[in-house]
Amino acid sequence: MKVNRIVGQDFFSDVVIEGLAPDGGLYIPKKGFSKLEPTEWLRISSMPYAMRAVAILENCIHPMDVSPVELSTMVHRAYGQNFANQSVVPLKHLTDHQYILELFHGPTASFKDLALQLMPQLFAHCLPQMCNYLILVATSGDTGSAVLNGFQKLKESDHERTGVLVFFPEKGVSEIQKLQMTGFQEGNAKSITVEYATVLSTANSINWARLLPRVVYHCSVYIDLLRNCTLTFGDPIDVCIPTGNFGNTMSALYAKQMGIPIRKVICASNHNCIISDFIASGEYDLHNRKLLVSNSPAIDILNSSNLERFIHHVSGGDGSLKINLEVQAGWCSEDDCMRAIREVHATTGYIMDTHTAVGKVGGDRIHDKTCPLVICSTAHHGKFAPAVLKALQCQNIPG
Repeated sequence: MKVNRIVGQDFFSDVVIEGLAPDGGLYIPKKGFSKLEPTEWLRISSMPYAMRAVAILENCIHPMDVSPVELSTMVHRAYGQNFANQSVVPLKHLTDHQYILELFHGPTASFKDLALQLMPQLFAHCLPQMCNYLILVATSGDTGSAVLNGFQKLKESDHERTGVLVFFPEKGVSEIQKLQMTGFQEGNAKSITVEYATVLSTANSINWARLLPRVVYHCSVYIDLLRNCTLTFGDPIDVCIPTGNFGNTMSALYAKQMGIPIRKVICASNHNCIISDFIASGEYDLHNRKLLVSNSPAIDILNSSNLERFIHHVSGGDGSLKINLEVQAGWCSEDDCMRAIREVHATTGYIMDTHTAVGKVGGDRIHDKTCPLVICSTAHHGKFAPAVLKALQCQNIPG
């Protein structure tokens, strides 16, 4: 494991701009996340999402780095009018103890919007004056369009100083994902197709400014369960996440560190199941592993870029210690995924995308049903329409 640099020894602006530390490691908070008292969570629960985000992020970003006024302006610009649902991340009761957290109501219909409507503003704020930056992005699908959309919305002076170049695999994304990315070809934003290769998945959701906004929705879902009287503060929940680069999982663990009573995080993989193998065995071995194309391409990842943060977190900063896992994991086949879409629709009328279906299968197999389970729905089903229609056994499906 590479040495991890510590947020606190470096300025927030340096951490955001650099992404990776000079030694090749990942930035982590020096003293962890500040734990909020139950009374503070109850106070935040009465707020709309944007105000919740400000209240939570103020505990994660020093006011000398980003002033409270500037932070509030950025957050309200990110979440004020850019999401189709007024709740931003609505929580739906699926059945019995299971809930779906819909993270796909942003402009590109993916959970990546929750980070990438805010991250470009933080990046531009931290950018040194008189400097121009070219941002290179490698994506397995949703990240590309979310990055392009987020950076396009910067104010003109910031937009002129930042260029974005997105690489994506020609045959590894859905048609809608491809159209979203190739639709951005003006000004300083471009997308380029390349042959499918696992190296394209190694340098994505590592930036600290991308991880922080995700902590907010894991906190927000718990206080939504408080508001609808499903829970009283202190009652545990489990969270199930379709897992690729592990950033979403880390943000849930950081929410737990802030005081949200998350008992277990369940990582759900498709047949590219290196994460579930690692959780089960403690070994992470890429030798003789080939990336297999699936109906859930956003988690078609073998080299999980946030895994070092996880190892540092669960081992107490000492990689030689036995890992005390806060995480469980499982994987499902393509047939399992398609069956889940069909059965959930038949019993509840709810339509899941292929990634959410992977989470549903994982949750069904692993969760012990002694507390509520929140399944993160990371993309709108329309982005993967051919696969979803096939799962629903519709006829004459367009190619």
